[in-house]
Amino acid sequence: MTSKGNLKREAQVLKDQMVLSDDQQGFYRLWAAIDSPYSWKLRTYMNYKGIPYKRMRIDAQSATVTIPKLVGMTIMPAVLAPDDKVLQDTTPIMNFFEQEYADKSCCPTDERLQFINVLLEDFGDEYLPRFSMHYRWGNEQNRQTISHRIARSMMYGNEHMHPKQVAPMILQRQTGFDGPLGLNTNEIRASMDQQLLDLLAILDKHFTHHQFLLGDRPSLADFAVYAHLYTHLLQDPFSAEIMECHGARTINWIDTINEFGDVRGCLGQTEFGDWLDLDAGVPESLTALLEYVSKTYVPFSGGVAKAVKENPKAKKATALVYGVATEYAAFQYRAWSFEQVQLSYQALSHNNKIFVDELLTQTNVLPGLMANGIVHIDLFDGFTPPFVKDGICDARVRYLQQKKRKTAPDWVDA
Repeated sequence: MTSKGNLKREAQVLKDQMVLSDDQQGFYRLWAAIDSPYSWKLRTYMNYKGIPYKRMRIDAQSATVTIPKLVGMTIMPAVLAPDDKVLQDTTPIMNFFEQEYADKSCCPTDERLQFINVLLEDFGDEYLPRFSMHYRWGNEQNRQTISHRIARSMMYGNEHMHPKQVAPMILQRQTGFDGPLGLNTNEIRASMDQQLLDLLAILDKHFTHHQFLLGDRPSLADFAVYAHLYTHLLQDPFSAEIMECHGARTINWIDTINEFGDVRGCLGQTEFGDWLDLDAGVPESLTALLEYVSKTYVPFSGGVAKAVKENPKAKKATALVYGVATEYAAFQYRAWSFEQVQLSYQALSHNNKIFVDELLTQTNVLPGLMANGIVHIDLFDGFTPPFVKDGICDARVRYLQQKKRKTAPDWVDA
């Protein structure tokens, strides 16, 4: 190759990636970043389901031009369907795929277990980002490593700019989530350290007896919880030490999910067991996980719903999270997502609701889950999940554009 020949090859790969070859017709095109938990959430789910897709690299061009043209702003992951329809937001995408690809369902048929699935998925999506930001951008070793990792991804195939030149800009733009996520005092950061140790202890005990969160087959909740523990904790050097020292069985679970769909050497698991039988008893480890959710996710997301109920234009929310008074940003999306969990609870049939009520009361998820009633967030009434109508008129995109202007992150995970 000539000078910079490999960089020219990389640049050509980026130019060619939108084109599907003859044997790729019918494939989805998935823009997924190596540092994005929601990208890994969707990517490993699609691997498990056997949904045909082509992974698209997210470089500077796709991040600032291609994806915003499709979605309205830089959001990851983003999906282009075989008919060129645009899909965005992992939870609605996965719910759509559950209907389109019925085999190997990730939604239990037991209505009670399915509600727990919904609850734990939102816990993963909406609470675990606090760990991600606490460790990823709150620790100097992680900050330096990840800013260079993101820069490396963004500068793939770029002949004119080295990742080292871009990393300081990434670091500057990605810093600043402390306040919005309530990571603004030493007491809160110490609490986050303890919360991670407590969560790993619960999960390691659970994975001693069960391969996945809701039995011996993966649920949507598995992919949501996995995404942050793998992408932002196990892959980052400082937090990886915590994970390895305190979460051995949890890492085995992560490894299993990472290997879904990998046929090399018969590596990826293809045979699975059954869902939990709640009538035979609720495992102590699942009860402990729900108690943990009651002290973290419920007050955190519920606090946003309460703030919005009191003032639809609220900027701040307050809650007692894991026993610590916490102030954080009242993101409307978090309240909308919490509303979806409440609606799932409300939709339970009478007999199943009696069972679930007893379990949620025992674990203190109730009364907090419904303490302020269901607060309807109309901000997304124009959204047609998971399909983005266009990058201008879609209600969800409009909201995210407003959110970006207020918080100025380099891009948005969803």
